[in-house]
Amino acid sequence: MTTRKTLSGAGFFLALSLGLSACASPSDVSDLRAQVDTLSTKMTKIERQSAGGEGVSGGTQLADIETRLDNQKLRIARLRDRIERMNHRLDQLMNRIEAQAPPAAPKPSGAAPSATAPPVPGVAAAGGASGAAAGAAPRNSTESPDMIYHQAYADYQAGHFDIAISEFDRLVREYPDSHLASSAVFWEAQSHFNLSHYKRALALYDAVIHKYVDSPKKATSYYKKGQVYEKLGNKRAAIKSYKRVLELFPLEPQLDDLAKRRLSRLDE
Repeated sequence: MTTRKTLSGAGFFLALSLGLSACASPSDVSDLRAQVDTLSTKMTKIERQSAGGEGVSGGTQLADIETRLDNQKLRIARLRDRIERMNHRLDQLMNRIEAQAPPAAPKPSGAAPSATAPPVPGVAAAGGASGAAAGAAPRNSTESPDMIYHQAYADYQAGHFDIAISEFDRLVREYPDSHLASSAVFWEAQSHFNLSHYKRALALYDAVIHKYVDSPKKATSYYKKGQVYEKLGNKRAAIKSYKRVLELFPLEPQLDDLAKRRLSRLDE
């Protein structure tokens, strides 16, 4: 291989390592980039020596550096493969968290939909028919907050967001001190978000944050506020909300990763 071709290869690996720096961990890419820079500098020096009549010695050194560059190429390829797998997993995680509801399903005429709600603290998973149909008779006023929450979430999962809104709101009105109240407000906000009622959703996310200071949904509400602001075209407010996630909830690594991804897209 000629000196010119070898130097071209070094330039390619240098460009590749610089390109990877946007998605790799800083320590891994910095290490590879530094090594490629060093090898490229050495090759430039050897080329100058060869031009001055030191071709034999230079050729030996070039062969050695060429071998080392091949090794670097293999390391970079492996690193890129690992990064792509990690990015794929992160994208899957983002999709699961952002799509907190399935697409709205058409309401079957004259029949109550069936869905299974997630377990609620203190409540065993219930089986049988659930859901609600428009025009159904008012539910028993003696229902516990757990029962109302269970039913409301089943309707939410089935895509019956209007019904879920009414049921979550009922829980909060009838049992304002329930341990499920803040979660009910959050899912009511989510229902409005899925119906594109962004301003109402924003008000409810704020309620979770400021009214229920110990809510387990507080961190996610900050993140969802960022998404609402993006929908409303308020880039500055969205960035602020995502940064609040990183500032206030450093022990939420998955949510922090999502917030960082959103920030990187908004900074582009």
